[in-house]
Amino acid sequence: MIVPGSALTAPLALTADVVIVGSGAGGSLAAERLARAGKDVVVVEAGPFVPADQMNQRERQMMRLLYWEAGMRATEDGGMGVLHGRGLGGSTVVNYLDCFRTPPSVLERWRDTRGLPELAPARMAPRFDRIFDVLGVQKLPESGLNPNNRKLMVGGRALGWRGDTFHRNANQCYGSGFCDLGCAYNAKQSAAITFIPLAMASGARVYTEVRIDRVLVEAGRAVGVSGMALDADRKPIQPVTVKAETVVVSGGAIESAHLLLRSGVSDPSGQLGRNLYLHPSCPVVGHFPGERIANYEGIKQGYYVGEFSEGLAGHPDDFLLEGIGAPPGIAATVFSGLGAERQVTFKHLDEYAVVGVLLRDHDPGTVTAGADRPRIDYRLSAADGLRMQRGVVAAARAMLAAGAAVSLTAHNPARILRREADFDRVWSTPLDPGAMAMFSFHQMGTCRMGDRRDRDVVNPEGRLWDVPGLYVADSSIFPESSGVNPQITVYGLADVVADGLAQR
Repeated sequence: MIVPGSALTAPLALTADVVIVGSGAGGSLAAERLARAGKDVVVVEAGPFVPADQMNQRERQMMRLLYWEAGMRATEDGGMGVLHGRGLGGSTVVNYLDCFRTPPSVLERWRDTRGLPELAPARMAPRFDRIFDVLGVQKLPESGLNPNNRKLMVGGRALGWRGDTFHRNANQCYGSGFCDLGCAYNAKQSAAITFIPLAMASGARVYTEVRIDRVLVEAGRAVGVSGMALDADRKPIQPVTVKAETVVVSGGAIESAHLLLRSGVSDPSGQLGRNLYLHPSCPVVGHFPGERIANYEGIKQGYYVGEFSEGLAGHPDDFLLEGIGAPPGIAATVFSGLGAERQVTFKHLDEYAVVGVLLRDHDPGTVTAGADRPRIDYRLSAADGLRMQRGVVAAARAMLAAGAAVSLTAHNPARILRREADFDRVWSTPLDPGAMAMFSFHQMGTCRMGDRRDRDVVNPEGRLWDVPGLYVADSSIFPESSGVNPQITVYGLADVVADGLAQR
């Protein structure tokens, strides 16, 4: 049974063996693993449970329901939008279903540089196998590519670049094109319809619309959490307390750090909230006059180019090119111009193919505790900015190689690229905040895992060094950015933490 906080008419006080804050990939798997091991588990989620029949595919309503800050969260300087799922299932409800196993070279580096032997590829492989099985992961056949992703495939192959179709956690995908607004057909095998129901079948109790404000610590040990139940307008209505001998924080890299910082927990490393990686992403458009591409229809992310990925191909530029699509409202945030100029652009919206550049950033930012919301400070370093520019040029080359009349960048104003000589317009443009539309769909770090208390926030078991009973199991424990869509890595690292807890 899922209990919404908006239904509470009196204060709620619970006891459990384990309380888990957050229900995304990390929290849901931890809940399933620990409940199956016989633990009394309570899951608390700040957002609502939105069943498929309430996902109406309307941007305005669904963004408000399913994202933190209605999808308008951004870095402090406004230079990058930060999209993070909020609701039962977390970001797994609004992601594009991409399922990459963590590249072996990335796991080996984390194992060797952070003293994490459990992350050896051979040890992680059976964990990934089980996660794939629960999520029903399947490789998309080329016949399933929409025209948008097919353009990236054609352009990449014309240039001799290695690429492939995605593995996706989908069951009989309808291809409606509304992945980022939740799946109205329950085809997306999100945490909300996989690991959460499995956890509940083993006895886990789930409470939604409950905002946790503090981890409770007594005599140096975590003993539970406290917060407020929220009504439909997200206003606090009733206090909630959960006492438990084990607390697992799984709110994602931003919310987990924010909660721990507000709670004032001991952090001998001094790194809590630091080392925030965002996988900066930007779109590049190809215009195919007279062709109906309709990038927002069908399976939005079906094909990727891994030629320039360090983890997939050993390339130092460290970015992926991925076919992407967006409904008109979100697309409008990318194109420059106002009024009549914008109208002209949108008259041709169906003729645009879009490629997303996903950068594996090497230089991180920070999360600090604001008065009522987390403060995100992040800016592309010169080195990461150069890699991003290379990614933009590579995406433009792919579009032109696929037959685009022109390629348009997300600069303000857009750079119009027709031939190799035009790429100087990209190289000569500094990536100052606001100079180009950039977004983060993947937030990592801030509570990084490792074997040294003077540099790492949590130990190899996922526990804060000086706070017995307090663990983290989500993307915040990544030692660095993964370089690939991180959904499966989150599940995998949460399984490491939960497995240790279940055994103890």
